[in-house]
Amino acid sequence: MILQALCGLYDRMAEDDQYETAPPGYAVTPVSKCLVLDIDGNLITVLDLMEEREIHTPSEKKNKTSAKNRKFFPRRLITPRQPKRSGSRPEPAFLCENANFLFGLYSDEAGASYRYEASLSLHQHILQDVNDKGARAVLGFFAKRKKGSLDYPGVEGIAELVDSGGNLVFSLIEDEEFEFIHQRPMIKAAWERYLGSLSEQAFIGQCLVTGEVGPIARIHGNLDGFGKDKPTLIGFNQDSFTSFGKEKGSNAPVSEAAAFKYITALNLLINDRSHCFNLHGDKVLFWAEKKAPMEEAVIGTMLDKAGTASRYKLNEVMARRIEGILKALYAGTAPRDLELNPNTRIFMLGLAANKTRVVVRYFYVNSFGELVGRLRQHQEDIRVEGAPWEPEHPSFEQILLETAVRRESKNVPPPHQVSLIRSIMRGTPYPDSLLMAMIGRIRAEAADDAAKAINRIRIGVIRGCLNRAARQLHNEELISVGLNPNETAVPYLLGRIFAILNKAQYDALEKVNASIVDKYLNAALASPQQVFTSLLANAEHHFSKSEKYWTRQLLVDVMDLMPSLGFPSTLNAEEQGQFLVGFYQQQKEFFRGAKDSQTVTSQNGIVNG
Repeated sequence: MILQALCGLYDRMAEDDQYETAPPGYAVTPVSKCLVLDIDGNLITVLDLMEEREIHTPSEKKNKTSAKNRKFFPRRLITPRQPKRSGSRPEPAFLCENANFLFGLYSDEAGASYRYEASLSLHQHILQDVNDKGARAVLGFFAKRKKGSLDYPGVEGIAELVDSGGNLVFSLIEDEEFEFIHQRPMIKAAWERYLGSLSEQAFIGQCLVTGEVGPIARIHGNLDGFGKDKPTLIGFNQDSFTSFGKEKGSNAPVSEAAAFKYITALNLLINDRSHCFNLHGDKVLFWAEKKAPMEEAVIGTMLDKAGTASRYKLNEVMARRIEGILKALYAGTAPRDLELNPNTRIFMLGLAANKTRVVVRYFYVNSFGELVGRLRQHQEDIRVEGAPWEPEHPSFEQILLETAVRRESKNVPPPHQVSLIRSIMRGTPYPDSLLMAMIGRIRAEAADDAAKAINRIRIGVIRGCLNRAARQLHNEELISVGLNPNETAVPYLLGRIFAILNKAQYDALEKVNASIVDKYLNAALASPQQVFTSLLANAEHHFSKSEKYWTRQLLVDVMDLMPSLGFPSTLNAEEQGQFLVGFYQQQKEFFRGAKDSQTVTSQNGIVNG
């Protein structure tokens, strides 16, 4: 299903002028520099093909640019396809190669000699009978080079090849018709004849993707964006992976044509920020079955709102339109009412690097309408009241960072992102591990900075975990978006009481070095019976010093809702979650009450800055 969807995507992209799609036998390759030759193969100069691009992040101020926002990237060119490389004797590439092969620049002598000779042999084999001045120039270059040497006096930029590491292409000086030698028709014809000879030697079988009989790909191509290892999606690099009598790609027969299509489509998606985003080491790809740019843009923004600024920075109109659509969708407007096709099929693929092969984390296929519904339900489930500057619709990345030590991406436990996305895509309860992670981080951080530890995202996810689990069991929700003064669940009431006692302390004391939350939160969650008995006894001191009698009355009102059995001796994970939500919502209610009071006072003329 995955390969079929990717092959279909390639066919659609090949017919769309918006995409630079390579034909069979070629690939869109990042190229750093160009070696300019004369007709005799003498190296004249080295051109830098790096392109400067502006990098935008969501935190940037509008229209703000600086040197740190500009980076250089290799220019992407359609070149002869790059070989799959592994082991001590990697295959050379044709007319788009690195300095290790072209000049024999390698760390050990044996490796340098092999690369130097292998590159020469390939180019001689393909170009020796080609009657073209570009072919003669390339062969002349190979004949005149010296292994391991960049001794080309007067050639500007030659020294930079030592540390370049990027791909190099060739250009013929004063060639006004073709920018690069690999674009010349006779060169391309020679390359395609060479590929044809390889196909004649290939195993003939039935393709599992198309059902057609043809040459089967022995080794599948590399994928971009996963570092220097350049992994594949399909590979059999150990005998233990193979079936009896089968070798390499014959174990999972995919035709050369289908393999080329799916690899090209994958690389196009990976290198297109409007169809791919990184999620803590994984790559999340998404695309529509048919051309649907607005539907893709909406899904992309719902999946990765943090990347919207960079994705649509150059199109302010598009960005504003998407924001308007999202507000309407989150408010419950049907996609069809926004001129969006709810029946458009959307594919979502998660990939993770694993040395020689990528790992498929997940693959989901949904209609646009169904996917919007799932994402909208997810945001509704984790919604709680918060400050205006806190994210109302947190992204996957923002949620996962809240599970990590010091909120560092490298500390996000890998299972969390897979299980989180699975529960969202299927509409099932969030994983218990996510609830435990949020509670664990709050308990670990609250003593240092309670306000930062008990934040809108964490409490929202805890609410979502509790409500989804309850909905599956009882078809009802446990916790509302805001404070519920009529809620009688004991853990929720304990959280409210804890917030009231904390408020009473702040009302009574001008300066609080260590608040009740700082000192007693962990103990209150672990042993509420022991802690609350002590806290309530000490609360009278705070109430006696404070003139805010309504805080005492609020405590009395909440205590009246408690059952006569008293405080529980322990709380399980779900009950701890209810406690934290009750505490957070009561705190927000205090803040809102203070803000409303200040507004009324200001309007009456008593306080007027």
